[in-house]
Amino acid sequence: MPLPRPALLLLLVLLTSAASAQKTVDTQQLGWVRYHLRLPLQGPYALRQELEERAYWFPWRQHQLVSRSVVERRLGRDWNAGLGLTVFRQSLPHDPHAVITQTRTEIRPMLELAGLQTLSEKLALHHRYWAELRYFGGGDGGLSFANYRFRYRLELRYRPHPDWQLRAFDEIMVNAGRQVVLNTFDQNRYGGSLQYQFTKQVGAELGYLRWFQQRSSGHEFYDRHIVRFTLHHQLPAPRRD
Repeated sequence: MPLPRPALLLLLVLLTSAASAQKTVDTQQLGWVRYHLRLPLQGPYALRQELEERAYWFPWRQHQLVSRSVVERRLGRDWNAGLGLTVFRQSLPHDPHAVITQTRTEIRPMLELAGLQTLSEKLALHHRYWAELRYFGGGDGGLSFANYRFRYRLELRYRPHPDWQLRAFDEIMVNAGRQVVLNTFDQNRYGGSLQYQFTKQVGAELGYLRWFQQRSSGHEFYDRHIVRFTLHHQLPAPRRD
């Protein structure tokens, strides 16, 4: 016998309320400041170095300090591959209102494949693939392997003027490994930015980033709203004797 319409509506409301009650979202506001250096090396190689301070805004408190080093090699005209290492220092807990009780180190060896797809004179798509291994520091000073993570970012680039560039991007990240049970989906980041090139060597970028992340419990999430400032620095290529 089919359920009466009022009973069916009540059942749907109860199920929706139960699902909503099980999902917890923690909203946070952060500011990131980054220095991005690129140093051409001999032949098709280049070194990229990033230093970034990440902090909560309301109230202000450090969240992460990040250092990323990547050696890249050109693969033809518009593609490159890279091998790198990222080092994180995380201030715990991940709560801007809590006193920092400990700092934790995370080490990430990573592989990169990236390429530019030209659509027109002013418009292009940039594809970036990352594979990461995540190691976390323990109380004894050692490192333990946590999981693999795979990332893909699609970025639309529009250059209305040689000195200006608009960017809009979306990045998805998934976890893999024995310890990953409830959060195969790790996070989604999307946003946009505006970059101005002062000279051929120096540029500045200001943007907004939304970082939505599922925690290991499966039903808890971070929803982070981030303003990011980047100083880009391109060093000249070495002279050939």
